Amino acid sequence: MSSEYEHNVGKLLAEKSARLEELMKDPELHKGEIAMLSIELETLQSLFENYNLGMNVFRRAQGGRAGLRE
Repeated sequence: MSSEYEHNVGKLLAEKSARLEELMKDPELHKGEIAMLSIELETLQSLFENYNLGMNVFRRAQGGRAGLRE
């Protein structure tokens, strides 16, 4: 089960990764954009991982999310 936050950050990660792969076909032409996308990807990955690490404790607690969905 994932939250809307996880879904949206994951979607952004996929979109940015696809764009980076596209730009890497001709890296000399898009140096600035590649550098910017690399930083964005690193930031998004950190956000995604930090959220998941923090939520693991909450999700494993007895009935952690069950009360929120009622």
